[in-house]
Amino acid sequence: MKSNNRLILGVLLVIFGVVFLLDRLDIIPINIFFDGWWTLLLIIPALISMSKQGVSVGNAIVLTIGLYFFIDERGWNFKGLFMPAILILFGLYFILRKR
Repeated sequence: MKSNNRLILGVLLVIFGVVFLLDRLDIIPINIFFDGWWTLLLIIPALISMSKQGVSVGNAIVLTIGLYFFIDERGWNFKGLFMPAILILFGLYFILRKR
């Protein structure tokens, strides 16, 4: 592991540890299991894939599905916005894809 990666990992672990400690001491209430938390299991890998390999149809579809379920779980009315969001995502795909 490179030293930069170790530094980033160490800083992230310290930040998470401090946040959880503040939660346990009832200083800052933290609830990591919010409505729709499970959708992050789709969204985060899709974003990582996009950052490493560029935008592809596969990771764009997974991101779209994850965002759709996240917004639905949060109780936001997304039904009328679904088609414009799809058009925007495909437009971004054509703009950002590797040539």
